[in-house]
Amino acid sequence: MQVDTANTESVVAQPPLVLISTSEALEVCWQDWLQPWWSGRFCRCHSVDAALPVLQHLDAPIVLLDVESPEQARQLMEQLRSQLSRLPVVLLSSSPQQLDWQPLLTDPWNDYLYLPGSSLDTIRRILRYCQQLLHNDHTDASIPPIDTSLMNGYDPELWRALQREEFELFYQPRIDLRRGSICGAEALIRWQHPERGLQTPDSFIPSCEASGLIVPLGYWIIQEVGKTLPAMKEAGLDGRIGVNLSFRQFQDRHLAPTIERLMQQHLMDTRTLEFELTETALCSDEEHVRSTIRQLSSQGVEFSLDDFGTGYSSFSLLQKLPITTLKIDKSFVDGIPGNPDDEEIVRAIINLAHNLNKQVIAEGVENRAQLEFLIRHDCDQVQGYFFSRPVCLEQFLSLLNTNRRQQAL
Repeated sequence: MQVDTANTESVVAQPPLVLISTSEALEVCWQDWLQPWWSGRFCRCHSVDAALPVLQHLDAPIVLLDVESPEQARQLMEQLRSQLSRLPVVLLSSSPQQLDWQPLLTDPWNDYLYLPGSSLDTIRRILRYCQQLLHNDHTDASIPPIDTSLMNGYDPELWRALQREEFELFYQPRIDLRRGSICGAEALIRWQHPERGLQTPDSFIPSCEASGLIVPLGYWIIQEVGKTLPAMKEAGLDGRIGVNLSFRQFQDRHLAPTIERLMQQHLMDTRTLEFELTETALCSDEEHVRSTIRQLSSQGVEFSLDDFGTGYSSFSLLQKLPITTLKIDKSFVDGIPGNPDDEEIVRAIINLAHNLNKQVIAEGVENRAQLEFLIRHDCDQVQGYFFSRPVCLEQFLSLLNTNRRQQAL
């Protein structure tokens, strides 16, 4: 057993962590990850048998349990729980995510980290959640319920949904109004909840934003798009797939290098990628946003500004940043034709985009009258229910194949 020589004052600040693992490399990694933000004591034991006497003499410890399979985890957990039933345990695994960890996660004292895919931000969030469990346990004799009020909105169910790959990407086609053909799509996330069925983003994205889970979720979305791009190109994709970047993702100082690593890892053709920004993201940290966008733009990725006109866009930023496309928000498209104010706003956005040498996309096109208005005023692209709802990957590939056959006639 190796014990950190942290002083008494740091032990009081945060719970001690006990890593049960035979891996010295894993110990070094965790020591690097924990400094300097975790002031609690850290030690490593080689087995559960060696850890039990240590755990019994520590005040409210958290266990990091290195396991290779759910079966091994179940055996070791039985050893731990036989002596210490109310102990937060984080299962650390490098095994493929599709292994069945779910039975172990029904206990609210257990959590799970898939080491190759977990970010430092996720590690911090889970440890703070465990700390909150311990705090609640000192004030309440019952096991505290898991809900979104813990840890500034951290919802373990959402984290576990990401680990269990319950999220799925749908794609809403974009139509080039000059060619009358599909010219890309926007990737939109859905949650296939095991009990509540298919959930739309408005039911879970706010919680992800509030907790910061949107950061690893955002990386997962980019990775999934990268995996499916070859099939899309084979089916006839001629354009770009738009991926939304949240303002919270720009709080990650490693955003650009992480995205670059994902693009290299999955051999993504950057000419088929477009990141959609919100005006909130542009206003969050101008220097960091500008640096990130320029770094990724140099790799061939394009950027669009989503929901244009609903926030407080700075025209100077439109000139300074390599944003190639403005997206007209659905709230304006809903009023055309017929509402003079909405008509004027839509015309103004189209003219502004073209005067700045940018493309313009209208969102939420639902009827022919809206489409004809946009065609008359030279809008470049549209997306909306009039053409297609967001569809699963298989259906989108079918749409691309049909589109290619029609263009060949």
